[in-house]
Amino acid sequence: MKDEPSRGEFVHAAVWLGKHGVRVGVPTRLLATRLGVRGGAHTRTLLIRLAAFFPVAIAGGVGYQCLQYLPGVRGVEMTESKICYFLLFGLQLAFWSAIRAGDRRAAHQLGAQRSDRPPPSWWELPGGWFLASAAVTFAGGAALGITMFLATPYRTYAWSWLGVLALGGAVFGVIATGILRRPVLAEDEPSAAVDAVVRIEDLYLAMPSYCALPVLIDLLTGNRQPPGFGPWLIGYAGLALALQLVGGLRHWRRRPALPPGGYGVPLPAQPGVARRSR
Repeated sequence: MKDEPSRGEFVHAAVWLGKHGVRVGVPTRLLATRLGVRGGAHTRTLLIRLAAFFPVAIAGGVGYQCLQYLPGVRGVEMTESKICYFLLFGLQLAFWSAIRAGDRRAAHQLGAQRSDRPPPSWWELPGGWFLASAAVTFAGGAALGITMFLATPYRTYAWSWLGVLALGGAVFGVIATGILRRPVLAEDEPSAAVDAVVRIEDLYLAMPSYCALPVLIDLLTGNRQPPGFGPWLIGYAGLALALQLVGGLRHWRRRPALPPGGYGVPLPAQPGVARRSR
């Protein structure tokens, strides 16, 4: 059946659970469907999605470059980072669409058995460091771009960068909102615990600091940015990335352990190894 997990999904789900402290031989059907794609069970499908998204992304970048034909716009003054931004959007959307496909299959499997637990409040999940990185990336970037536009003659550079940054904010908002508002896909306490973990990990696909980095290309390829703004752009990108890394490290070190429960058929007990699945 189409919704049945493949052997590869079972294997990769077991590996994912092992990395999170749960040793199972054969995960449950639901967990195999949800965790298999996150563990890399659909590499070929993901490559197909990337092959589909990247031409669209490149076409978007070329279309954005066509804004140079507007009256009073010189293409050589637009940001060089625009293609990198569109490729980044394609990469993020390809991964997100693959995860959504697996979750739709899981929801179909559950049917009426799906838990009616409400999703957690959006402010409980990302953490302050993640939100601070998003604020620096988009609000801080907007402040820099508006300052360039109003205080320097490099207005084409300023609005062309603000445009792709705004598109990045839209992509981030769509992905983050979809993850945070996603219904809880669980049938028992163990699958609910897994749902909480993957919800947080999925958010890092939409890492906002990614959108702060492509603008650094302009510092390497020429002097399109206003004089004196190079250090500000470096500091802006560095701060956004640093906040994101600190948040990721804190989450990795403090992430809650999965509780004991029925995650699947357990592996035979080994001396000195505690079993967390029963």
